[in-house]
Amino acid sequence: MLLGQAHDKECWALTNVKGQMEASTDKYAFVPDAFSNPMVLCFDDDNTGTVTGDDTRFVRFGASTLVGWVTNKGIELVETYQIDRVNGRVLFAKSRIGTATVLPGGPDVVSAFVGKATRIKE
Repeated sequence: MLLGQAHDKECWALTNVKGQMEASTDKYAFVPDAFSNPMVLCFDDDNTGTVTGDDTRFVRFGASTLVGWVTNKGIELVETYQIDRVNGRVLFAKSRIGTATVLPGGPDVVSAFVGKATRIKE
């Protein structure tokens, strides 16, 4: 599908989302992490989307991908959610740089998560 095509609104329940997070402090090291609450991801019919608990503005790419980008006072954040429709999974990646411009000594972050994705019937 091309960006700009209309889509019907479609929502997915995201649960059991677990993965690894790495924060740049003295050394880079991944640690296990997880989301404690379920989320709902929606692809809207205007080539955008939303994820509960996340105020990032997302753009829809293709049938199954949301990408968001935010910049504020030198911090840059990129988030990507992808729905694996065949296996009922969500893939989530997040990276943030420039944190120290707002929080002296604050860590930059990179994360990768996988969880269960269940289509919500309307």
